Amino acid sequence: MANAVAELILEGFGQYREHYISITSEAKRRFLTTDWESVQDASVQRIRLYNRIKTEVCEAVRSLGHNAVGWRAVRRVYVELLSDRIDRELAATFYNSVYRRLSDRNNLTDEFAFVSDDPRLAVPLQEGLTQTYEGNHLDDVLREALVSFDLAKEMIDIETDIARISQMLAARIPLLREVHVLKLEVLQPVFYRNKGAYLVGHLLIDEHIIPVAIALMHSARGVIVDAFLWGESRLSVLFSFTRSYFMVDFADPMQIVDYLQTLLPAKKRWELLTAIGFFKHGKTEFVRGYRRHLQASNDKFMVAEGIKGQVMMVFGLTSYQTVFKVMKDRFPATKTVSHDDVRQAYQLVKSHDRVGRMADTQEFHVFEFPRDRFDPALLEELSEVASESVKIVGSKVTVSHLWTERMMTPLNLYIQRCGDFQLTQVLDDYGYAIKDLAAANIFPGDMLLKNFGVTRHGRVVFYDYDEICYLTDVNFRELPASDSSSGGMQAEPWFDVGEYDVFPEEFSTFLFPDENMQMRFRTHHADLFTASGWQSIQEQVRSGQISDIFPYPLQERLHQ
Repeated sequence: MANAVAELILEGFGQYREHYISITSEAKRRFLTTDWESVQDASVQRIRLYNRIKTEVCEAVRSLGHNAVGWRAVRRVYVELLSDRIDRELAATFYNSVYRRLSDRNNLTDEFAFVSDDPRLAVPLQEGLTQTYEGNHLDDVLREALVSFDLAKEMIDIETDIARISQMLAARIPLLREVHVLKLEVLQPVFYRNKGAYLVGHLLIDEHIIPVAIALMHSARGVIVDAFLWGESRLSVLFSFTRSYFMVDFADPMQIVDYLQTLLPAKKRWELLTAIGFFKHGKTEFVRGYRRHLQASNDKFMVAEGIKGQVMMVFGLTSYQTVFKVMKDRFPATKTVSHDDVRQAYQLVKSHDRVGRMADTQEFHVFEFPRDRFDPALLEELSEVASESVKIVGSKVTVSHLWTERMMTPLNLYIQRCGDFQLTQVLDDYGYAIKDLAAANIFPGDMLLKNFGVTRHGRVVFYDYDEICYLTDVNFRELPASDSSSGGMQAEPWFDVGEYDVFPEEFSTFLFPDENMQMRFRTHHADLFTASGWQSIQEQVRSGQISDIFPYPLQERLHQ
């Protein structure tokens, strides 16, 4: 029985990897043929693939009579079967997923599954991960690097791109104004996402190591270098938790992550795994990192800062920069959504293009916390508002269902603390966040400032999904003129309002009670207060236009 179950699980994992690699390997073709609709479809397919095959495997194991299975023996056999696989860490996570679905044990332990790092799962380094280009002149190094990739034959003017990169870098990196020995090391696999393709690596100038990424895109005439990103901050935004997952075709993704961590040491391993598409193994690494962090820290879980939500109870551990979101048992009457609606909203965000404006989340079923790390007030509130999900027994707090999310500063608090210049910037970015979401066919529903956060890079991100819907489902209307002698000041509407009717003219009042903030916002976003402004975006979406929303500012683009 142990042999049969282990073989079924590994066979299912093999099918998952085969389909995953097939979808990912087509990224280059989709980019070169500008098949942007297929790009989005492929992203959704790849996300849904894991659960679909896991469900099939669970059904197959059940047909064997899995209740008679000794999972300790299955784990032992499974490790032996993995000895020849290069992706055995991923295979261990797939095993965990099946085990969790079929076992009556709520939490994983190393006795029956794979919780801690297992040295038997380690894989020797593979060749061909990077390529290094060396010289005394930046132009020569860039030229050698670009022409070595097979995308070069699709590029329309490499020499112009090189000249623009050199000019830009010389103006911003003083070291490049002198003669140095330069080394450009680039990962061999290309990173594809949405309409972009990226070469990622680092530039070595003497002892100075600078993370870099070369961003390629399609112009009307062909492939060009659209931007040259340099520095940890710019690359961190490229690999942000607010973006869709990259398509990266390489046999051992763990080595990709190891290399990326040398470029982005502030990023956690699980974040990078998730960024390149392995969000399920990212959950495994999240739990490992979380447990290690608990042992190395002593701060307490506290209610997250900001205005408390009506749907979610949110708490966090500041030292780990993570918040945990638990649905409340009951929602107030003003909320028309159900618990199932909320779950579906989070699933929508997971598979949708987040365009750098929606926070990715990880969903967990049965998550344990040490009771002594909780602030007493938090425990009391969880017991009151989420007792159906939260159980406090002995030294443990167990939550049956939650989401984790990167900690951010709520926008309504950020604007209270920032200076005048930052206020103008963040309000402007708030408007662009709403427009980016709309261009991706997402209407936030509740657009209040408290439902948006500000990342450590100063970007505005939406993170409250309980009223989210597709933009094309919304009926944007102008407020009808009142026929009342009271001048339109009636307590009740004097016209019929449908479920999806929205009146943008009202936004200015409830979004910005402060007239100064409203005026600053109107400078670039007055169209968001008109029905016609929203309707024009709807027309673009309905016509199939996929907007160019890249992970770098317009001023960073080489072709203005």
